[in-house]
Amino acid sequence: MNYLNGLLLLALMGISLAAKQPNILLIYTDDHAQWAVGAYGNKDVHTPTMDRLAAEGMRFTQGFTKPVCSPSRAMVLTGLHTHRVGIPDYIAYGNPVKEDVGLPAGTPTIASVLKQKGYATGLVGKWHLGYGPKYYPTKFGFDHAEGYRYIAPGENPRGVGQIPFLVDGKVVPRFRIATNHTDVLAERAIRFIEKNRERPFFLFFSIYLPHLPWGAITEADKAHYADKKLKLPKTDAIDREELLRLTRLYYANITCADRNMGRVLRRLDELELADNTLVIFIGDNGFMVGQHDILGKGNGRFIHRDERAKLRRPNMFDDSVLVPFIIRWPGVVKAGSTNRSLVGTIDILPTVAEAAGVQPPKVDGESLLPLLRGKTKTRRTAWFDTYDMVHLGNHGEVPHMRMIRTDDWKLIRYHDPSGNPLDSGSRHELFDLRNDPGETRNVYGLNPVRSHQERLEKSLLEWMQRMRLR
Repeated sequence: MNYLNGLLLLALMGISLAAKQPNILLIYTDDHAQWAVGAYGNKDVHTPTMDRLAAEGMRFTQGFTKPVCSPSRAMVLTGLHTHRVGIPDYIAYGNPVKEDVGLPAGTPTIASVLKQKGYATGLVGKWHLGYGPKYYPTKFGFDHAEGYRYIAPGENPRGVGQIPFLVDGKVVPRFRIATNHTDVLAERAIRFIEKNRERPFFLFFSIYLPHLPWGAITEADKAHYADKKLKLPKTDAIDREELLRLTRLYYANITCADRNMGRVLRRLDELELADNTLVIFIGDNGFMVGQHDILGKGNGRFIHRDERAKLRRPNMFDDSVLVPFIIRWPGVVKAGSTNRSLVGTIDILPTVAEAAGVQPPKVDGESLLPLLRGKTKTRRTAWFDTYDMVHLGNHGEVPHMRMIRTDDWKLIRYHDPSGNPLDSGSRHELFDLRNDPGETRNVYGLNPVRSHQERLEKSLLEWMQRMRLR
């Protein structure tokens, strides 16, 4: 009888643990391409924490997002394509700061959805979804928010340099360029976890790195790459030594972000919270250091050291939209697993809502829980997205990009604000990813691939019509 009672007790404990709401830790790095993570095959970059997450969780090889930051953050927090929330491009600081662009009031977010279920909700780090009181994170479900750039109460900044950061409720005007600023953010993230350890929590740990400028890191992070030879992209646009210097700096910033991610995860272990914490790690958008002769992302500059450096290269290359996308959930996700489904940041809100037992609002994404539990493929056969480059266009140009990306093909159409093809359609791009994964040969309009092009254009047009896009 005692034996049977013991078995019953263990079964009840298992049911109780299975029903317990998981903590949610969403980690975002900034301007972080998938190619710049050890777990994705880069043997030069030092990312032990990110690699550990991949070894203990699921690594998605086709995880997509926007090619710039504000739309990416809108997508992950709302589960919606960004034309629905009016954020087609990054939100500019301006001079003076514009206060009329940001998440629309009342837009459901991960924070507001989980808050209804009793979660403590916190943001530590970058926000970039609007400036001014009506766009404060606390208006969108966050109980706690610090370490982000915005217009503080009582402040009247006239230019970019005067937009303060808040850390621990106090204005720190030059916080972003402080050498230890990522370490401070990690300390604040740990403090939030410690304070809310007795209840379910959602923490958006939004790291500024490896976004430019690349100077706000410690010498110890740089030391991993001192005098180290690195594999570099092939480009004649810049001197190899200068490209090596830039790549070392980019990697050192990633290593700084990785080190501080490790501090937060270690504290989860010490508090015995790791087994009941769903950890999601995603880059907010990709980045190029010489790939395609570009320094930057979807609005990057040509890397040349001549007049071409003044020109932008609007793009939706995989290097700009394909990011590290790793999920760890002990007891649910098989350690060391890999999934090649087409997934994106719009899938995060429905995923965490289902994990927490919350009915999500109507979204464009779909829950990834079936994949996390072992299903091999999602229903999605293509990833569709947009990028309207409102800012930084060449000579006032505003390219409106529309993309369809399958396992083997990518089509990008370029339009003007009225919906007309740019350059009479000569700007459109088609890449055969199976034979040209680096997207080096545009085959748009060529006869051998005409049938593929027509099929993709038909699917893209149908999606645009459903989304009410031009």
